[in-house]
Amino acid sequence: MTTTPDLALAADFPAATAEQWRALVDKVLKGADFDRKLVSTTYDGIAIQPLYTAADRPETSEQFPGQPDFTRGTTAAGPPHGAWEIRQTQQHPVAAEANHRILEDLDGGVNSLALRLDVGGAGAVDGVVIGGIDDVATLLDGVYLDLVSVVLEAGPHFAAAADLLIEIWDRNGVSVDERRGNLGADPLGALAAGGRLPGGLAPTLSDAAELAVSTAAWPHVQAIHVDTAPYVDAGASEAEELAIMLAAGVEYLGALIDAGLAVDVAATQLGFTLSADADVFATIAKLRAARRLWGHALAAAGAADAAGAPLATRTATRMMTVRDPWVNMLRTTAACFAAGAGGATTVTVQPFDASVGLPDDLGRRLARNTQLVLQEESHIGLVADPAGGSFYIEELTDQLSTRAWSRFQEIQAAGGLSAVLLDGSLADALDTVRSARMANIAKRKDPLTGVSEFPNLAEAPLERPVPEVATLRAAAAAAWAGASLADTADATIIEPLPVVGLASEFEALREASDHHLATTGARPSVFLANLGAVAVHTARATFAKNFFESGGIEAIGSDGFAAADALVAAFAAAGGGLAVICSSDAVYTDRAATTATALRDAGASRIYLAGAPGERREELLAAGVDEFIHVGVDVLASLRTAHDLEGVAR
Repeated sequence: MTTTPDLALAADFPAATAEQWRALVDKVLKGADFDRKLVSTTYDGIAIQPLYTAADRPETSEQFPGQPDFTRGTTAAGPPHGAWEIRQTQQHPVAAEANHRILEDLDGGVNSLALRLDVGGAGAVDGVVIGGIDDVATLLDGVYLDLVSVVLEAGPHFAAAADLLIEIWDRNGVSVDERRGNLGADPLGALAAGGRLPGGLAPTLSDAAELAVSTAAWPHVQAIHVDTAPYVDAGASEAEELAIMLAAGVEYLGALIDAGLAVDVAATQLGFTLSADADVFATIAKLRAARRLWGHALAAAGAADAAGAPLATRTATRMMTVRDPWVNMLRTTAACFAAGAGGATTVTVQPFDASVGLPDDLGRRLARNTQLVLQEESHIGLVADPAGGSFYIEELTDQLSTRAWSRFQEIQAAGGLSAVLLDGSLADALDTVRSARMANIAKRKDPLTGVSEFPNLAEAPLERPVPEVATLRAAAAAAWAGASLADTADATIIEPLPVVGLASEFEALREASDHHLATTGARPSVFLANLGAVAVHTARATFAKNFFESGGIEAIGSDGFAAADALVAAFAAAGGGLAVICSSDAVYTDRAATTATALRDAGASRIYLAGAPGERREELLAAGVDEFIHVGVDVLASLRTAHDLEGVAR
């Protein structure tokens, strides 16, 4: 019998040190500032280092899933079936069509339904228009409600929606032990998103508490659903989102305790949905921090079991784009992976075309299959806390937890989440973070593939039908048999939090360009004044093309010009007023100034030069260059000026 000798592999090499790594990095940087080049800072002010080692976490103690503080998971065994629940949102306004989609989704692998309901045609939520119990019966016809969890999203009308679902459960003989889901009471989230609670904040909070009391004995149903989407869509960072989640959960927990529930019972009535975006590591760390923070909050409230509530995720709406929406599949796949690796109990992947309109069959199928592939082929759900032990993820989890708890304390000191919603201070805080993020997007420091980077002007816009809902809502309002859904004298009204897509500013310019094309027969354009051979000018010509076409300005290129007269003739033939000089620094030294003067004499309304001017800035400005485009400039500001010069209406 032969034996295989042990293979030492890397153990034969001396261990590398952080100092050796740093010395090699400094050599590559050639004097450039290490922090400026390699250290990034999140919107929570967390510095992300390029390398993490065991030295960064010298006091880390070993912890296992299911152990307090539950960072690594609330149970030792992980999900009961080795994976998270696959949830799909249903919001087609016609109940019969929504039912068709529900059955198709269930047949395709979905096992949890999010029902977005426009109760009584009130318009508080864009979803299935519900005029009464018959519409809900149609919506759920053929659904095995004893096998599928149901989460309601009815905004301020959660109580009416809950009554309807409970009646359907009763009609179908679904026992208390078989009912699964969340009845969707989230008055604070409804106020943040819609800006209106028809019955007033205090009475609506009482309604939510009463609903929780009535369902407290149901083992698999929660009444309260804390959804952070309105805050994330308005600009919240990861730590801000966690702080808001905590503040909402604590406020609801207090209301339920005041209604007579013991703290441990009240805790079972809360569920959470956080947003997952394409920043994989941040999303994983956020979910780990969420379990830790909520467990800490429950322990502080005196709960005997601080393992926490179900933690669902939905891929973030703000990262979805209308332009080149196919890239959304990449974004949602990354987000779904992060959610699964972060230990989400339920995941909703938004279809790639959800930002365009109501998703079609392809969009919904791909959304389902994204999860199925990650579960059944990649087996993400079978590994408990796969990121645990990563020096980077552990450090990021700690940093997010610390900042989120500090921000939560600030909200509590100001009177709680309801107080900061009512006085507008939360909106101001979100606006500050959103403005910083949008400024980086404007400079393409945070690039958006298919929109601010690599745009495709020739791509036909994706279209999805937009159902007519006014008639449906009028009929539903007339048929509504429940209590009035209109405002009372106690109605609480605030300015709703905005929904701001990350790509919205660039997409607005693209939309303006499309309108200009439709009305004039041509897009706004810029002439690429390429100097020299293709190999010389291609890099900057490509940069300039992406730069301008991200704003819907068509770049008219060439193979390059050796003489000024040929360039001027081509510019005149192009018929526009904008021109950008593109070539290498060496060619600029000899020809940039004379080319700019020739273009100015030919009638160019604005002349750009691709690249930083360096010491020749004043000389080039004097020769006729109006603006320099390069990495770090405010792309949106340049594009808006170009639109104005080209007569594009915004």
